[in-house]
Amino acid sequence: MIRLASRLTVVFAMVVLVLGSGAAAASAASATYYLALGDSGAVGVQAGRGPTDEGYTDVLHAALEARHPGLRLVKLGCPGETTTTMLKGGICAYRAGSQMDAALDFLKRHRGRVRYVTLSIGVNNVGCLLEGDLACGLKGVGSLLGELPQITGGLRAAGGDVPVYASMTYYDPGLASWVKGDRATAIASVPMLDAFNGVQRGAALASGFRVADVNAAFATHDFSTQVTTAPYGTVPLNVARICAWTSQCDQGDGHANAAGYRTIAGAFLRVVS
Repeated sequence: MIRLASRLTVVFAMVVLVLGSGAAAASAASATYYLALGDSGAVGVQAGRGPTDEGYTDVLHAALEARHPGLRLVKLGCPGETTTTMLKGGICAYRAGSQMDAALDFLKRHRGRVRYVTLSIGVNNVGCLLEGDLACGLKGVGSLLGELPQITGGLRAAGGDVPVYASMTYYDPGLASWVKGDRATAIASVPMLDAFNGVQRGAALASGFRVADVNAAFATHDFSTQVTTAPYGTVPLNVARICAWTSQCDQGDGHANAAGYRTIAGAFLRVVS
């Protein structure tokens, strides 16, 4: 009887193991995904901390998973990525080659099971433009005009009609010049950002992407509303938000902080819901 009981225990354990493995495989096969692509913003980089789990993709994923239990976040973003390196590689290592290659491979292997694709790319193409280097900036705009449509169009072709695709307009770190006494540079930075965001919006809409208007959430054009914020005193609302939601004013680093990423996530959530 003891031997029989032992054998039954072993058989039962094997059955449980097989059923458990089958359930895990079935779960993996039915999983759905949120694919996050782009530059440092896509991986939640913060000043002095590097990539974090407090980025807009993390916040957005938490909100979307509440609606779609089991939704998995896949981050393929690369800090410092430009449209050129996203297409050709050169900064971050991907088994498939470039970030774009990795994204296309993922979309094709999981076709029909990717619910969301978000993209934030291009600001590293034109960072020098926002800093006032016109020649450098125009070169970056040229690559952006040619390559951004390749990225948005390629992702849409690979993923098909199932995912919700979304990209974003950008906020303006150049506004921080205001609190450093250079109001002229702060004001001049806005139309340059508008031109950049026009390219972003055009490429997105042409490929069926929705556009998260982060630029509006940061009130980039609002020089009229005055608010008081420590330690800068009374400043325009757009300047106050750059100082509160990024590290540009106090550390010279334009990456968003946790509050800024929550704001960005909110802009995405409004268009992907």
